Amino acid sequence: MSNTNNTLEWRKYLTAAERKAEIAAYHANCLDRELAASPSPVASSPVIPVQAHFEGVVVAAMAAVDQVAQAVNKALGLGLPPQKLVEKAFAQASVEVTDLSAWYDDPLGVDLRRIRTRMVHYHYAKTPQGPCWVVEPGNTRFTGSRELGSYARSAVGYATRLRDFLPEIETWLRETGAGGNESSSTQC
Repeated sequence: MSNTNNTLEWRKYLTAAERKAEIAAYHANCLDRELAASPSPVASSPVIPVQAHFEGVVVAAMAAVDQVAQAVNKALGLGLPPQKLVEKAFAQASVEVTDLSAWYDDPLGVDLRRIRTRMVHYHYAKTPQGPCWVVEPGNTRFTGSRELGSYARSAVGYATRLRDFLPEIETWLRETGAGGNESSSTQC
């Protein structure tokens, strides 16, 4: 694969990550509207639109993280297995990208990853607490609100902070030689 083709491949992941942050924000806005329109919790589960938009926020935010990790993996040719992808790619990127380590170490990220895994592969609890729904504790160091709307807005903030790192991540990857020569022609 030419360097130009490799550049196009890893940049697609960064573009996808940026879009996932926007998708998370979209779902959070929809969730806020649904929560405002929903009656106080009385059932054992929130209405489908509430749960769907909440899950949309969490899945999109975590997909952005995965896509940035895959961009690093592809650009640097690390060949990381899926179970080590995020940890190893961000360990590498955190050395080169200022303040990325602090973002990665945010307890919210660990909590979001755990909730996403439970919602996709197992089950997670959403319970009524007073006039709102709360998501189960994540058994992590995250101490923020577990109320669905507030938690979703925190997740959007987490994804947005990652999106803010994308220009620096792209520059770093390009400067490592992963970007190739942008003006070179590709031969078939």
